Amino acid sequence: MRYKIRLDNRTTQKRKNGFPVVVFLSQNSERKKVNLKLFSESEDWDFEKQLPKNDRNKVLAIQKKKLLLDHMLLDIDAGELYSLERVKNTLLGIAAPISADPASFLEFAAIFIQEKKDANSISTALGYENAVNRMRTFRSKLLFSDIDYNLLNKFKAWRLADGNSKSTVHTYLRKYRTIWNEAFRRGHVSGASPFEGVFQGITVKANRTKKRNISKASIQKLEAVQGLTMYHQRAVDLFLLLFYCGGQDLKDVYYLENSQINKGRIYFVRGKLSGNGYEFDLKIVPKAQKIIDTYKVSGKFLFPWRKDFAGYKGFRDNLRRSMDFIQQEQNIEVLPLGGPIRIKVARHSFATIAKNLFVETDLLRELMGHERDDVDTIYKDKYPQEMRDAAHLKIIN
Repeated sequence: MRYKIRLDNRTTQKRKNGFPVVVFLSQNSERKKVNLKLFSESEDWDFEKQLPKNDRNKVLAIQKKKLLLDHMLLDIDAGELYSLERVKNTLLGIAAPISADPASFLEFAAIFIQEKKDANSISTALGYENAVNRMRTFRSKLLFSDIDYNLLNKFKAWRLADGNSKSTVHTYLRKYRTIWNEAFRRGHVSGASPFEGVFQGITVKANRTKKRNISKASIQKLEAVQGLTMYHQRAVDLFLLLFYCGGQDLKDVYYLENSQINKGRIYFVRGKLSGNGYEFDLKIVPKAQKIIDTYKVSGKFLFPWRKDFAGYKGFRDNLRRSMDFIQQEQNIEVLPLGGPIRIKVARHSFATIAKNLFVETDLLRELMGHERDDVDTIYKDKYPQEMRDAAHLKIIN
């Protein structure tokens, strides 16, 4: 598939609010034109860049459409089937018609993945897409009734022979099982699960490796660093903010909303737990408040950075590169075996320092947003706010 985004400034296309911005699609001998419902006058259009000259909102809208088209091209390269009608519907946000009772595993998988994308779980959706594309390479047509132990075992043997690790094949099969179970819950398939016994020989045992962390001295070195560029300083500030906030995940801090801050406290629900985590709160310590005040904006979100998936991914990648630079410049050692500073190092450093200070395990769980997973969870009283705040300050100071 190929595409071009243009201002259709033919006289016949003139409307009261200008000429339409359109996408010209081509695939083999098929052609299709898609009106993006955006308009511009000729004098306001940069025909070299094929973008509006001054309207930033329209520029961003067009760039988002380009990004969406590029994602579809990647899907096509990976074996995903896209008709031009499907491309058009995706561009315009028109949901694909869903069969009342899809008999095809691949058809239902596409529905399942699109639902993940619609819920803005882009990273999760891409993981499922990758797994489904591997299965599509194995069987281009696959009904639910085709899926049994023999087929899954043949797929497993095929991927292992092709060089995939046991862990990778285990991940593929786990994702297929999740899709099958969801279809079962919706009544599209019945009977016993075909995955019984399929994981034999590729079971991945949990490997309790030592979590990578940095020392208190390294944290202090980051706090004292000066003379950095704006991007490098922002990376250090964000890393420290994650640490000051109990080692929270970058995504949870990146998407913080102003409504989550009240009376000097931040209220979190860890995004990693997909909405199943409980709400917990932390005191905004002076060190954290200083960083927040540096970057905060008014409106829905606390911080101004782009909130779409591509914006978050670019921000995360830039932060990683900046931290690599800072680590080398400041000679910061990652314990216990070395390696680069990654986002999780802030979380593991918070936990390691807390354990070295003999902070109670259950109290540490509450500071970090970890719910207890044992039976008596509901009978455990929460630690008083004063006790949590005292432990919090003890760790970060």
